[in-house]
Formats: sequence, C-alpha cells, structure tokens
Amino acid sequence: MREYEYVSAIAREGTLSGAAVQLGISQPALTRFLQKEEGELGTALFQRIDNRMVLTYAGECYLEHIKQIFAIQAHMRAALDDITRMDRGRLRVGITGIRRPFTIFSVIPQFKKKYPSIDLTLNEFASDKLEEMLEGLELDCIAVNVTKKRDCFEYLPVAREEYVLAVHKDHPLVQAAERSDRFKYPVVRPGQLEGCSFVMLGKAHRIRQFADSILDGNRIGHSISMQSRTLDGALEAVANDLGCTFTPEIMLSYIRGARNIRCLSLDTPGTGYEFSLLYRKGAYLPPSTQDFLEMFRSAFRSQRENEAVYE
Repeated sequence: MREYEYVSAIAREGTLSGAAVQLGISQPALTRFLQKEEGELGTALFQRIDNRMVLTYAGECYLEHIKQIFAIQAHMRAALDDITRMDRGRLRVGITGIRRPFTIFSVIPQFKKKYPSIDLTLNEFASDKLEEMLEGLELDCIAVNVTKKRDCFEYLPVAREEYVLAVHKDHPLVQAAERSDRFKYPVVRPGQLEGCSFVMLGKAHRIRQFADSILDGNRIGHSISMQSRTLDGALEAVANDLGCTFTPEIMLSYIRGARNIRCLSLDTPGTGYEFSLLYRKGAYLPPSTQDFLEMFRSAFRSQRENEAVYE
C-alpha cells in the first residue's frame, strides 16, 4: 500500500516536494524511498522533464500491476466478507438519467425488500463517465447503451434497442412516415429531416453525437430551437411541440406529456444499440449483486412487455 501511495502521489503531483506535502512526510524521506525502490527494481520509475517527475514506461507498468494486486485483494476481502456476513454489504450502481425512473420505481424497491441491510448507492452520470468509474472500481455495475465493447468489462444484455426520432404527434413527419416490416416504428429517411427544428443535448452526450452524425453526415439543413441538459427535458420540449429530438428507445410512461410524442425509425445504418448491464471483468460479484442484475433484467423485460404503445 505504501509503495503504491508514494509512487502515485509523485506521478500525480509531478514533484517530490509536492508529493511529500500531500503524503505528510519529508521530502528527503520520499527521495530515499524512491531511490531504494528504483534500486531494488533495477530500473527508473520516473524521468525529469522540465523540472517535473514523469512516469517512465516501467513506472506506468509498475503502477498498473499494483492496481491489479489491489483488485485481487479487494476481490478476496469481498469474498470473505460475503462468507462471514451475508446480511451486510454495499452495492454501487451507475445509470444514465433516462433510466433513473425505471431503476428507482421498478428495481430498487424489489431489491431493498430482499436485502434491507445492503447499502445501495445510485450514481447518475453520462455513459462515458460511468464506464470510467466502473473501470476504476468506483462502481460495482452500470446500465448503459453499448455501441462498442471494451475488454475490461463483462456485458449482460438487457434489450436490443434503436435510436429513434421523437416528434410531436401533430408533426408533419408523422403523416409522412411509412410502415415497414424491417422497423419497429413508422420510418422516415434522413433526407426528410431537411428544414426541421431540433431540441439538442450538449455535445458531450452520446445522443448528441449520434444526432450530429445523422444531420451533418447527410448534410441536412436544420435549426436548433433550444438546448437541454437532460434527455427527459428534451422529450418534454418535444411533447410541447418545441421541436424534434433524437433519443434511445425509452419507456415514455416516465415522460410528462408522453402521449403527445411519436417515435419514428430512421432508415439509415447505425441506429441500433444494445442496452446492457456492465461489471468489471474479474471483479467479485456477491450474491446480492448478482440478484440485482437479474432483478433489473427481469423487471425491464416485464415492463417492456406491458409497455403502453402510443399511436
């Protein structure tokens, strides 16, 4: 633990003096530690560049392997705790904003009824941030839309969905859309979006990146009527006829004014994605976490089967 804390602090602070202050030890003591550690390893962990301590390739490898050792230790301790105290524990779940109502209303009450002593924390962030936290073992599992898989995660598919266009029920595209056996919703082509007004999310959102790929990729002239920080805010704007927006398939029962919204499929490649539960590859999953994952999948599928269809 000490070796990891000391080397991490030097890498983070960039100077021995700054790291020593952060660690609460003297700079000479930290210098002696680093010299001893590098001497025992037979290689330099840091190089001086513009008066800053920068990790060498060996230093990066050193820290990465110590992280793996800590992950193994955490796995062991979690397993032992699970054996000795089955009625206690914690579960740190990450979700995107649009999935929060489903998780709170449909999954968490069921889980807390079965595991009242489990300390459950719900963390709401954008997908990229959730994946970063899961990789750093700050979360135990996350529920996100997956377009590209990573080797460090295990994936439990929940549903195959698509990005769709959400429009007000009186929008001209509702009448222009055509039915097709290949699509779940009435279909429009990208070219039919020419001149439409859109409610957009910020550029950091994956949905906005998808929207830009459709509109800019097809050189579609359009206007932005307003921007929203959240997808539910954008959809409520659509329900009030303030423009269209791109969205993942969602359970519209959680959106105010949902009966005013119609979903349209896009006749273009790349609209499909997999909604999945992710956990860190190699991480220990206690029975309570495994139960949560299964409860989530089961509740989601049941709700989709009973979901109202707004025509």
